[in-house]
Amino acid sequence: MAKFPIISAVLALLAVGASVSAVAPPPAPVPTPVDELIPGPGLPSLKSLGLTHKDLVAMGRVNSLSPAALSYHPPLLTAALVPESYNAHRIRGALLSGKRSTGASIPTCEDNYELPKKGAQVCINFISALGSKPCAVTGKFVQQMCTDHGASIMGANVKNLATVQSSCSDVAIAAQWIYDNCGLDTTDMNAGAHFAHGNGDLLISIVPA
Repeated sequence: MAKFPIISAVLALLAVGASVSAVAPPPAPVPTPVDELIPGPGLPSLKSLGLTHKDLVAMGRVNSLSPAALSYHPPLLTAALVPESYNAHRIRGALLSGKRSTGASIPTCEDNYELPKKGAQVCINFISALGSKPCAVTGKFVQQMCTDHGASIMGANVKNLATVQSSCSDVAIAAQWIYDNCGLDTTDMNAGAHFAHGNGDLLISIVPA
């Protein structure tokens, strides 16, 4: 399966944010929270949903779709589909690598990055529990949707639209495909990316937090 540089893109953008934060004085130590799940912007907390971290772990996996059922998505990101702002990121070295600048197959697993499966599945279950609530990316190229125990689910607005969204349940379907197909062993997995079910404008990735 071909690799897709969106993983490098997401991690590079996160690294930029981390470097900016590093300039500020270190915050005072705080106790590690029992519930480590961090919802993305605009998404509700576990408490507001009446759920606990333990509940999410107990849910198991989300019922995903077969690769054939997901294959109607645009299979290739070509120069005609990639916005100029995307190419600008590539020029800065934050997104596409040179050898992958002409197109990338989706779905994909990226063997340069590994992350814990536990946190990934918890985030998938959290997003799935939101059901028909919109999971959206607005005014950004990449936006976090959930982070837990070293894993983050991200959404990418690949066509640079004002807003791109899918139901959170459709985002969870794509994320579960990544989890199911990019595993290394019982505890770890490779990063990966897939379009939200039914939406070739919203690319979902699971990356190291």
